[in-house]
Amino acid sequence: MIDASNDPAVKHSVCLLTQIPIAAKQEDFAFELRKLGLNVSDRPSLIQVVSAMTEAVDRHVGRVGGRTDLGEMAQLSAAESLNAVARRELPDLFGATPDKAKAALGGLGTVKQFAALARDFFARLSRRQLSYFLSRELSQHVGVNSRFHTIRDHRDFESALDLHCREASRIIKEFSGEWFSKHTHEGGINEAKAGRFAHVAFKKLREELRHRRDTHG
Repeated sequence: MIDASNDPAVKHSVCLLTQIPIAAKQEDFAFELRKLGLNVSDRPSLIQVVSAMTEAVDRHVGRVGGRTDLGEMAQLSAAESLNAVARRELPDLFGATPDKAKAALGGLGTVKQFAALARDFFARLSRRQLSYFLSRELSQHVGVNSRFHTIRDHRDFESALDLHCREASRIIKEFSGEWFSKHTHEGGINEAKAGRFAHVAFKKLREELRHRRDTHG
């Protein structure tokens, strides 16, 4: 697993994940989002916020350069995580009014909920990274005399890999919430701090994955 914490898309995605919940706690949510570079309407829905975040990362990388496959994985993982974790607090797709979406996103700005958001993000990103490197090789091992006898065996392996990454990402949850709270109240979180946070998170996740490999074989 590669440490992509210096990747501009990774840093910007992580930074936005920290700042959108803070923006949602302010009275003029749309104004705060626009300050972050998100083009939204005056009363944005959750889907609009997620889409605007993705577009903001695109524009940022377009300005500073350095687009990579890993950066695109981080961008997609961040969008999926923000949508998935915030949606847990919403009744359903059609009942998710802009006010309820704002409240759900603002709720992610607590120690507990940001920890859940960070864990989900790094689980998705690590899963994508591992799949990226394994995908070409694994497809060559499906067949009667191969590692995976059937396509179903291959799918079972993919499901196990997903579970493996989600379990390993528990290590991220243990420190990310306190980190978020501490730095939010000590001068705020900028892109440089987000990059350092991502670096520590990647390091912890690599060590946890290595430990699980050595323990379980």
